[in-house]
Amino acid sequence: MEAQPHTAEHRHSPSRDEEAALWDACKSNGSARAREKLFAKYLPVARRIAWRYVREDRKTPVEYQELLQLSSVGLLEAIDRFKPELGVPFKFFCTRRISGAILNGLAKLSEVNQQISTRKLIARERMKSVSAGVTKPDGIDEALDVLGDIAAGLALGLMLDNAAMYQDDERDPAQNAYETLAWKQAVAHVERELVRLPDRERDVLRYHYLEGMPFDQIASLFGLTKGRISQVHKAAIAMLRKRLSKLGQFRLEG
Repeated sequence: MEAQPHTAEHRHSPSRDEEAALWDACKSNGSARAREKLFAKYLPVARRIAWRYVREDRKTPVEYQELLQLSSVGLLEAIDRFKPELGVPFKFFCTRRISGAILNGLAKLSEVNQQISTRKLIARERMKSVSAGVTKPDGIDEALDVLGDIAAGLALGLMLDNAAMYQDDERDPAQNAYETLAWKQAVAHVERELVRLPDRERDVLRYHYLEGMPFDQIASLFGLTKGRISQVHKAAIAMLRKRLSKLGQFRLEG
């Protein structure tokens, strides 16, 4: 049986009074930070619903990451449309919205055969972000340095992906025991340093890699432009790479 993708939540879940204050700030003052905290609190609900569709309909060609994106869209819509004054529990309200968003998304995906999958879109966004601002190299040595920097950034992304999807009981026949242990240790270093990044940089990497959200969806969550999220992503990858290089445990050099 396929293991369920998981992510570690390090945040304190707000109490009932704290949540009420978040709803007030979100609805009365339009607080983007309150909206993001509410999204983080109920994201596990969206993940569970997405995973339920994976379990119940194994014939669907849509991958879990795509279902998770659809459920995240539904959660954001639920937050924006929720009216606390009506007294309906948000968990009940958002569950129906998330399921509806998944069903609508599946219908659209089945109609558009040429549509780019979520994973391909995310891969393109990452490449564009880590290579942004790179000037035309002057000579082969400089070109190799530029390619090395881009490759190092993409390698970090691969590690972050594995932090979300790697299961303890998985074994790659192509790896020996040492290589598997070394890779796990490298991923563990990435996870630890990710938590220590500044809030905005950490959250952009967490939502993009661990939750599979594309840049435009993260931009909608934070009330920023897609271009700005791409900039934060590039800066966060550079910051994470620098921190990991200082550890001296493994190389992330271009």
